[in-house]
Amino acid sequence: MQDNTESSVQLETNQLPRQGWLRVRASDQIMLGNIHRQYGLRLDQPVKHAVEEQGFVLLPLDLPLPDREPDAQAAASFSSAEILIAFTPELLISVEPDHPIDALRRAQNLLARSSAAPTSRDALILVLEELNDAMQETVARISQVLTNLADQAVDSSGGFKMEGRQVGVADIAQTAVLLGGAEELIARTVQGQLMLERAARWVRRGGGEVDFDYSTTLSDIEGGRRHARFQHAKVRNIQQSLMTTLDLKQNQIIKVFTVVTAVFTPPTLIAAYYGQNFANMPELALGWGEWFVMATTALFALVPLAYIKRKGWLR
Repeated sequence: MQDNTESSVQLETNQLPRQGWLRVRASDQIMLGNIHRQYGLRLDQPVKHAVEEQGFVLLPLDLPLPDREPDAQAAASFSSAEILIAFTPELLISVEPDHPIDALRRAQNLLARSSAAPTSRDALILVLEELNDAMQETVARISQVLTNLADQAVDSSGGFKMEGRQVGVADIAQTAVLLGGAEELIARTVQGQLMLERAARWVRRGGGEVDFDYSTTLSDIEGGRRHARFQHAKVRNIQQSLMTTLDLKQNQIIKVFTVVTAVFTPPTLIAAYYGQNFANMPELALGWGEWFVMATTALFALVPLAYIKRKGWLR
């Protein structure tokens, strides 16, 4: 087994291995050229789906893996890892991004400590297991982010934050944007787990009996995908809660304007009546006429307000 991710030493064509695990950086054009000359593989070109070429099976993987230092925001805690795997029953080649991937490093360390010489199938199963564990960490961090967003949604539903300021539409919109980013990340996670599952099934096509390690790996990948879909359902529930809260706030605003209109409409009618230029208005000759109009106006304003309060429309 040979690791080319730690150095960019040029190897001659006859030095490339015929078995084990060969790790290559995607930017190492010298090594990729040597692979093309010896094996006939063009691994510097994008591969969209699993294909067979020159006796190798090519499997592309695009996985959102967690960064080493967790962050409170989902967009800052994950990085995309595009990995191209080419394998035969004798040789496993992995074309990796320039930034280190802890899951592949752990898989290589485990293979190095193995007493028996690992086959390419054993190496591939171990790689898939470590990548799946990293994806499980991705889902766990997504779950933590969704818990924080759910708390924000509860604050929005409550109507007031701790400082007493009423939660507005802008606060709800900000939470909705963060939920949209989390939903996109979950979709990428599910897609990555489907790629892992497809790679695991190609191991079985490569020959050999289905053993315990393969069945366990495939079961773990499927379980991780179900966990990711559960997180997607949580996103949908939080989004529905936010939309319900937004509808309630809009209805509350309309209700306030309706109450204000109902209270001030009778005084407005009285003011409009006494603002007319009638020739004969007996109330103007009364000494207490002004107080009578003011009392009537207040009464007509308080009656609808009392009715609205009695019906509980102000809650």
